[in-house]
Amino acid sequence: MIELDASQQLARELICRERFACVTGGAGTGKTTTLKTALDDLDARGERYMLASPTGKAAKRMTEATGRPARTIHRLLGWQSGGFTYGKKNPLPTSLVVIDEASMLDIELAASLFEAIDPAATRLVLMGDANQLPPVGPGCVFGDLVGSGTVPVATLTKLHRAAEQSWMNVAAMAVLRREMPDIETERADFRFYEVDEATEILPKLAELVTMIIPREIDAETQILIPQRTGPAGIDKANAALQMALNPPRPDEPWIKQGDEQLRIGDRVIQVKNDYTLEVFNGEVGEIVDVRGGKALVAFPDRSPVEYSLEQARALRLAYGLTVHKVQGSEFAWVVFVCHSTHTHMLTPQLIYTAITRGKKGVILVGNVKGLRQGLRADNPPKRNTGLVERLRGEL
Repeated sequence: MIELDASQQLARELICRERFACVTGGAGTGKTTTLKTALDDLDARGERYMLASPTGKAAKRMTEATGRPARTIHRLLGWQSGGFTYGKKNPLPTSLVVIDEASMLDIELAASLFEAIDPAATRLVLMGDANQLPPVGPGCVFGDLVGSGTVPVATLTKLHRAAEQSWMNVAAMAVLRREMPDIETERADFRFYEVDEATEILPKLAELVTMIIPREIDAETQILIPQRTGPAGIDKANAALQMALNPPRPDEPWIKQGDEQLRIGDRVIQVKNDYTLEVFNGEVGEIVDVRGGKALVAFPDRSPVEYSLEQARALRLAYGLTVHKVQGSEFAWVVFVCHSTHTHMLTPQLIYTAITRGKKGVILVGNVKGLRQGLRADNPPKRNTGLVERLRGEL
């Protein structure tokens, strides 16, 4: 018998009862356990529900966590060339829709989702972490809803027993309090490599991915970097990591993409929605073939996708990614570059989002100065969305 704390019990009741509600909480606070318990209740009473998330990776994780099928919001709404199948005139045929990683919802996707909900027949629950970065697109729908005081909200804050043993979970809570996490104690799920000079960061990353990680960690790992430019930015990091992990081979075909050379074996990311290919912004895959002016890219849990040269313009190297690009994703290990050279990008919100992407462990590369400056920084300016004022009837 699963025992829920008071905040989890409230969230369970909201999921099972409310017409519209939000459930928010950080890693280790039991959102998945709460959702699974609520879905068991719904199954027992025969209620139909649909589960979805903004990205394919998040939807896959939702499926694994709940044991029920989940899909992307685009597939939930039945995307076809020219628009969505489900909308105001053809609402979703279910009594409940649950959206995970709702902090990634921008205004446009949220509007399409809301239009497909018949309020007389279908309930809607949004779940996510309101402390994460706002979506890449316009708006801050989930954060605005949670903070508006106009909709039922359950906030999970208690770290549970297993989570209390995780450096990532404990450090994340410290970051939210703007306190320095423990980076001195040696742990199985955390390492800190101090690098004072920004020019030494890329050699350290190359050493990590070619020697230390394969030998000592041997798990899915993603490098996260706050900004694109500079001596330790994404652009230079991807070039250096590609050379370390996938150098050019004689007579092997490749695709020219701006300043990048995309090769067979490269990790790549889709940087805009392509509704024809049904590949969406933020999906990460691997180039498995290049022939006849086309590239074949393998994405998780689907057949490889064939790109024309024109379509391949939306692909970029993904050995290193910005924190914004990995919202809604998790990786076995995260290598997070946190250095004072990135001061103008570092905020508690960004640091929190970065370290909570790791499932098994986190590696920090950088300096104490950068971490301290990031914890003292102001969060990004509040987005002027007008949603809260509309909900409160002030507009």
